[in-house]
Amino acid sequence: MFMNIIISSIVFMLSLIFNYIGAVGRIERKNQYTKKFQETGPVSKKEEIAFFEGKHKKLAFIQSLTPSIILGSLVFLILNFVL
Repeated sequence: MFMNIIISSIVFMLSLIFNYIGAVGRIERKNQYTKKFQETGPVSKKEEIAFFEGKHKKLAFIQSLTPSIILGSLVFLILNFVL
């Protein structure tokens, strides 16, 4: 049981980090690794407003938190039923 929690936490944290980096890069329209500007995906009006107000990183964190919670929960449930 304890191992399931550790594995799920690791999956959650990695998912949160990579989703956050991707969301920030998409909103800033910049590749986060090369720091070059490029079109990385569609950006909504709400995200554009947050970018100009300087609140886009908080919005990106909230956007990346939801899928990370879902993925971490799925991994935890699968590990509980399998192991």
